[in-house]
Amino acid sequence: MKLFGLCLSFTILFLCPFLSQANVPELSREPPRPIVFVPHGRTKSDPQQVHISLAGKDHMRVTYITEDKKVESVVEYGKQPGKYDGKATGESTSYKYFFYSSGKIHHVKIGPLQSNTNYYYRCGCNGPEFSFKTPPSTFPVEFAIVGDLGQTEWTAATLSQIKSQDYDVFLLPGDLSYADTHQPLWDSFGRLVEPLASQRPWMVTEGNHEIEFFPIIEHTTFKSYNARWLMPHTESLSDSNLYYSFDVAGVHTVMLGSYTDFDSDSDQYHWLQADLAKVDRKMTPWIVVLVHAPWYNTNEAHEGEGESMREAMESLLFSARVDVVFAGHVHAYERFKRVYNNKADPCGPIYITIGDGGNREGLASSFKKPSSPLSVFRKSSFGHGRLKVMDGKKAHWSWHRNNDSNSLLADEVWLESLSTLPSSNNRGSKFTRPPPRPDFIVSNDRPKSHPQQVHVSLAGKDHMRVTYTTDDMNVASMVEYGKHPKVYDRKTAGEFTSYRHFFYSSGKIHHVKIGPLQPNTIYYYRCGGHGEEFSFKTPPSTFPIEFAVAGDLGQSDWTVRTLAQINKRNFDVFLLPGDLSYADSHQPLWDSFGRLMETLASTRPWMVTEGNHEIESYPIVEEHISFKAYNARWLMPHVESLSHSNLYYSFDTAGVHTVMLGSYTHFDSRSDQYRWLQADLKKVDRKTTPWLVVVMHTPWYSTNKAHEGEGESMRKAMERLFFLSHVDIVFAGHIHTYERFRPVYKNKANQCGPMYITIGDGGNREGLAYSFYKPRSRLSAFRESSFGHGRLRIINEKRAHWSWHRNQDNFSVIADQVCTEL
Repeated sequence: MKLFGLCLSFTILFLCPFLSQANVPELSREPPRPIVFVPHGRTKSDPQQVHISLAGKDHMRVTYITEDKKVESVVEYGKQPGKYDGKATGESTSYKYFFYSSGKIHHVKIGPLQSNTNYYYRCGCNGPEFSFKTPPSTFPVEFAIVGDLGQTEWTAATLSQIKSQDYDVFLLPGDLSYADTHQPLWDSFGRLVEPLASQRPWMVTEGNHEIEFFPIIEHTTFKSYNARWLMPHTESLSDSNLYYSFDVAGVHTVMLGSYTDFDSDSDQYHWLQADLAKVDRKMTPWIVVLVHAPWYNTNEAHEGEGESMREAMESLLFSARVDVVFAGHVHAYERFKRVYNNKADPCGPIYITIGDGGNREGLASSFKKPSSPLSVFRKSSFGHGRLKVMDGKKAHWSWHRNNDSNSLLADEVWLESLSTLPSSNNRGSKFTRPPPRPDFIVSNDRPKSHPQQVHVSLAGKDHMRVTYTTDDMNVASMVEYGKHPKVYDRKTAGEFTSYRHFFYSSGKIHHVKIGPLQPNTIYYYRCGGHGEEFSFKTPPSTFPIEFAVAGDLGQSDWTVRTLAQINKRNFDVFLLPGDLSYADSHQPLWDSFGRLMETLASTRPWMVTEGNHEIESYPIVEEHISFKAYNARWLMPHVESLSHSNLYYSFDTAGVHTVMLGSYTHFDSRSDQYRWLQADLKKVDRKTTPWLVVVMHTPWYSTNKAHEGEGESMRKAMERLFFLSHVDIVFAGHIHTYERFRPVYKNKANQCGPMYITIGDGGNREGLAYSFYKPRSRLSAFRESSFGHGRLRIINEKRAHWSWHRNQDNFSVIADQVCTEL
């Protein structure tokens, strides 16, 4: 798990020998050359187009094709020629494209294998013997890198130059065969690269020439690429073969997809966030990224095509201290300085375009003049690159330009890893923390009969509860709803309540349970038979699902900013671990809070639990009745979850079971809450709901002096239940700060314990809790006193990504993030 932090210092090494552009003799640039078509010279049963790729720790995937469909997906292998003491069975696939039918494409994962070792292997139990060498497990390690290969005479020359000097892993940033829907060219390409690709692992990502979309007739993109070039996406917890990562020696390499969704709501973005967060720079001090369309480019070819992806993802790479980013697409070579956000930055990656493998389209010769000060070296020539990582600190990059019968070293530079630098959102970063702000009062500007303070909450399987308030007591407790604006084909009646507190009389508070509803669906609804139309979206029934989390909201200017940041990005369910309105017996503040929340709370379910500011007990006058306003206004699914109290309950959504506990009602082993929790946890089927989340107000673990020890009694009473049930994450509020703990049980680090997170920083009027104990406990992974909110995105039954977003004036900053796995 990797924390993100602020760059405090930098080091970079540009050492001689550095060959400037002036040092290299000019080359009369060759025009494109014709395609080299490699025919099939083996029998139908003999394997062809053999290539290998890394497939997780100590394993390799062998891919081969046979025209005979009866050949088995089997690879025999061993350390001596003709002696195979290992045997593995794999899987096979095939595909059709127009009138073309592929051969049988076999993928066989073999291992475990020893590092830096020669293996001999045979595919399908017959045919020729091949051999490969596994990469080393320690430095040094060398990568050969080239993009936009194609299969021309120049491609053949490039491959010949690469083969003339040994390497450990081949990296190809897209545009492989240039088949462009003419499928026999895929077969020819596979045969062309077999001499190299069968001996060293080839790790590739897709380019635009792999899309092969054909209107009307062929809608499936990347069909050929995905069938033929299976990469370790499953092993790197990616849901798509178009982006993945792998480790070799001390280098973590990320292969991104330029032609699949990459914005901040996309699966690729969330996968990248989680993948980078897991990188341990002590184990893998180097991070390398490959993408097809370059983010930085001074060539007129493909100008600006990588800009959208850069804007979406560049901050992730910068925060993770990525060392080098390789791209293709532009048929030229160009190396940039370390850069971030279009400015030279010693903490940014070095960007290198190397789309010069030998494609049939020719070179991109039109560089803009004058050259950008960010561009160090650029040349329109065919060639390839070499990245030799010497140790955890130094690496050597060289670009080799093709000549007719040899290659010429045309550019080189020494690099120093950024792993020694702190990440860009370090917990010690300088951030001017804001003072508390006054209550932000929202008045009622609607007629008495019109619904206000509208919010929705989950109410059992396939149902939602709509809550609203009217000043007119004659308005019906009824909700009309449907899937189209202003078309309500369903109608449900509910119940209502009201209450008095001193001289205050509430409006009529309506609770209407509607459903059954379809998952992941937008519904439009109207409350009480008139007034404005609202809409909400039901949560999904399957992964992924995203929770927004913020505690101790209140209704200050900072609350408004927190809600604005939450509203900028979609979510499925809101979790609020107590201290909602900070009304503190001043009941009009409850109405103001309901109106302030309505914009969000009417569109997504808000699931809340009570905090100390909801107690509102007033001796003698109020007969010690606690939570009167809270219980009347925020009716949660306690009945649906078999709880006898609105102060504790549970609910399921997608594959997550969430338990909301009450810190201010009895919780010892003889209490109703304890017995209910015991029974509720026993019923959880982790095959159906593999994730278990708990929300409460008072934290059990804290290194802040505020509210010190207030959760200790509850921890001692209930912690064992959490541990035995394998609770994954526990959220709390109460302390006006953010703090994340490592998995813990009984005050000791324990990988089987929950991760405890305090997030009581929503925007309350009392201000922040600054007084952390020093030195920080080893159990505390990250802590900061700033306003903000959190995001828990559960990707599948095994992976989730947590991020905490610190509020700035007009935007939020990801200040802490971590990937967690079951």
